[in-house]
Amino acid sequence: MEQAYKQVDRDFVAVLADLVAKQPFIRIQYYSEIREFINVTAVPKELIEKNGEEYLRLATGEEIRLDRLVRIGDHRAPGYSEDYFKCDL
Repeated sequence: MEQAYKQVDRDFVAVLADLVAKQPFIRIQYYSEIREFINVTAVPKELIEKNGEEYLRLATGEEIRLDRLVRIGDHRAPGYSEDYFKCDL
């Protein structure tokens, strides 16, 4: 079942825009459409909008809906505290 898109904090979007401008090879953590937790290391290429939803497009061509992001580099997505990452190595 598809979850409705939740608007993402504009400060976090600004962080993403800065990373897109720098295009570092960076660790990205997010949830897929079926709620599997995914870790990738990739280059953030651009921010796009489709049907009122915002996405981060990676250099690989993969598109991640912004409200599914958990962390990119050292930047936590809104709604995720440091406690969420205590077991993350």
